Amino acid sequence: MAVTSASGRRRGEVRPEWKETLGGVGVVPPVVTDLRAGLAAEGAAIVADYATDPERLVDAAAKALGGSLRELFGIRPQGGSDAPPLGLHSDGANVVVDVHGRSVRLRDPDEDWLLMLCGRAADVGGDSVLVDGYALVEALRAAAEPELREVHDFLVGTDVDYFGTWVNPARGVPGTPLVRRLVEYTRAGRRVVRASDHAAPVPREPQWERHLGLIERYADVLATAMEVAPRFRLDAGDLFVLDNYRFLHGRDGYEGERVLHVLTVRTTEAA
Repeated sequence: MAVTSASGRRRGEVRPEWKETLGGVGVVPPVVTDLRAGLAAEGAAIVADYATDPERLVDAAAKALGGSLRELFGIRPQGGSDAPPLGLHSDGANVVVDVHGRSVRLRDPDEDWLLMLCGRAADVGGDSVLVDGYALVEALRAAAEPELREVHDFLVGTDVDYFGTWVNPARGVPGTPLVRRLVEYTRAGRRVVRASDHAAPVPREPQWERHLGLIERYADVLATAMEVAPRFRLDAGDLFVLDNYRFLHGRDGYEGERVLHVLTVRTTEAA
């Protein structure tokens, strides 16, 4: 059963009985030379030895997405030393500030493409994991296990409070609940598969306990899918780009120092 920490972050438990059902949803992105063509074909791709300067992420976004780019958010350094595993998730954050009386988003919960440039690979561990959310939803829909089919129906049919378990959110994080479905479609018809460590039932939900149980079961699904998914390694200079609406990603724990530079964007097809 999933466990929620004092900070509100939920971590799922690997369920061995689901491994066969979820065994085919993990993927290894192809290494390509033509980034736009690779993304059009697969939705995720790696360009080896792309750059050492993180500002080249802006060039990569333009090459990959062209005229559909609507908004770029700041390049963020991520990593550190000796970190535990990072479970499957989709990027996006709800951060709003006031600049001279005007509301400005520093991050957006509907960032639909993610670009990562590896600055330094960890000495030990830190391998990446990628799960095709579309394949995951189909595996749940067609599962022999009734409890997994119930998760599917919940994901596509029920609203959740996407950041609802956060305790003492940081400044700039709106307090109003962000209510959405974990699987839904944008106005442009693009399918979105989401994973949030902080999802909760919507406020005053009459079936609160049942919905919470299904959210926790989904966390166990994600932990199991990550356990059985193949691994791949990003080396220094590698560029990794993925459709943030389709793919869920994570990584193994690592020893030593690991550095990534991350850029998230919104396109004209975002929600």
